[in-house]
Amino acid sequence: MSTSYTPGTQIDYYEIIRMLGRGGMNRVYLALDKRNQQQVVLKFPNEDLIGNVAVFERYKREAEIGNRLNHPHIQHLLNMDEERREHYLVMEYIQGTTLRDVMDKYAPDPLPVPEALRIILQVCDALLYSHEHGVYHRDIKPENIMIEEDGNVKIIDFGIALLEGARRVTWRGLSGTVGTPDYMSPEQLKGERGSAGSDVYAVGAMLYEMLCGHPPFEGENVFAVMNLHVSQDPPSLLGANPHLSHALATVVMRAIRRDPEKRYRSIGDLLHDLRNLEEVNPVSYQPDSPKMGRNSRQVLTAIIVVVAIFIVIIAIGFLAQFANHAAR
Repeated sequence: MSTSYTPGTQIDYYEIIRMLGRGGMNRVYLALDKRNQQQVVLKFPNEDLIGNVAVFERYKREAEIGNRLNHPHIQHLLNMDEERREHYLVMEYIQGTTLRDVMDKYAPDPLPVPEALRIILQVCDALLYSHEHGVYHRDIKPENIMIEEDGNVKIIDFGIALLEGARRVTWRGLSGTVGTPDYMSPEQLKGERGSAGSDVYAVGAMLYEMLCGHPPFEGENVFAVMNLHVSQDPPSLLGANPHLSHALATVVMRAIRRDPEKRYRSIGDLLHDLRNLEEVNPVSYQPDSPKMGRNSRQVLTAIIVVVAIFIVIIAIGFLAQFANHAAR
């Protein structure tokens, strides 16, 4: 079991204030830097995973990414040059709320279009910078977008980000498929590493939800949602919110095409069109035909076999009854 630090515990230069969250891979605390009285975030890999090669590689990768990125809309990594008695990251503490909280405040209604665009333009600007520096986030979602009190946007949690050129590491308990199903691109869900196109898809899916009040796909469970992302193009945004401009709907639907070849090739192209909607030529959205994956075909085949057996059993029952009556 990993150690849980109580308020007042001193870790190197930092005094624990409270735990902010705990996940399968990390424990996150709000702490006070005693040298300058600045509040910071401490992110500890869970101790029972320290020996896991994949976890430790991702920890080192997040530190390298933090050193590489310096952008006003990306959470900053702090004090990387100091000596520490254990492994953890020190990060900027962002006072504000998540985009998810903002969306929940408006639910079930969508965000006002100007507010949705203001937020998403800052997200795209940060991702463009990130991509230019060889970093692909791969887990863009409302929970990873912080809105500060002055309205400034910050992208957080590069814990599963891909660093261009980094080797792929997988280990027991950690698959190569990473992300959050509601916003994951079809290629990620099929086990590919993810790339610029995956971040484009996630931004499109997030903007879709901001503009109509629900994500592109909804299902009874996570597996149903994953299957929909892989096998279908999303339903039309204008069908969910007919009050939107056709130009904006055209941009969003192009960002979340199932086929990467029909999607925006770069976050820069998406950002350009969002900034210049008056130049966008609205087009009627035509989704591709649903594609049945191997698993779906297997399920359908199993259903057909069960139904066929059921029909045969019923038929045999009728024949037996008929034979019995005939014998009388």
